[in-house]
Amino acid sequence: MIRFRLAGIPVGVHVSFGIVALMGLGLYRGVELVAWTVAVFLAVLVHELGHAFTARAFGGRRIEVTLFALGGVTTWRPGVPMSPWRAFVVAAAGSAVGIAAGGLVWLAFRLGLAGGVPHLGVVFAQSFVWAALGWGLLNWIPILPLDGGRMLEHLVAAVAPGRAHGVARVVSIVVGTVLVVVLWRAGSRFFAFFVATLTLVGARREGTERPRRSPPAVEEGGGEFPI
Repeated sequence: MIRFRLAGIPVGVHVSFGIVALMGLGLYRGVELVAWTVAVFLAVLVHELGHAFTARAFGGRRIEVTLFALGGVTTWRPGVPMSPWRAFVVAAAGSAVGIAAGGLVWLAFRLGLAGGVPHLGVVFAQSFVWAALGWGLLNWIPILPLDGGRMLEHLVAAVAPGRAHGVARVVSIVVGTVLVVVLWRAGSRFFAFFVATLTLVGARREGTERPRRSPPAVEEGGGEFPI
């Protein structure tokens, strides 16, 4: 595990994050593969820091970010009781920041503001935009343990706290199942397998947890696979 601090936030990078490089093998080689890996690393880090800084702004403490295979997670403890609405904002912030960052880079290229950028820089920018926008939008799908599933849980908690966990879990399973069928029929077998695995991991994990209105520790971040 590689560890460092960024703006006071402890960040850990698990060795399994190297799988990101393998994902780019079909597209790039050599230094281009390095650019791809660094770009995806930064995109996921920006996403998790979106959670971390928002949680800190709302009084969160003991905030930590960990990056690993296929994603990352931000853990924190509420310094004061937090309303479901604020918890929703923290859950949504990761994708919001990532989409904004990726969108700005994309817009810069569309407006011709990045003229003269060398080929390697273009590869880096394209990889960052793809990862930031793709990872951000994916995480807003209401499937636990993605951010979208957490966002749904917090929304339901605002009106029916006792049912939030159960509702989010059921919706997660239904949405995940529908997506798997759609992706499979469309020929996207890899993504169908990915969503199926994500849904099963989320359902299994969430099913073993007891519903808690004010958990002592909160996790935000998409694609969490215990590796």
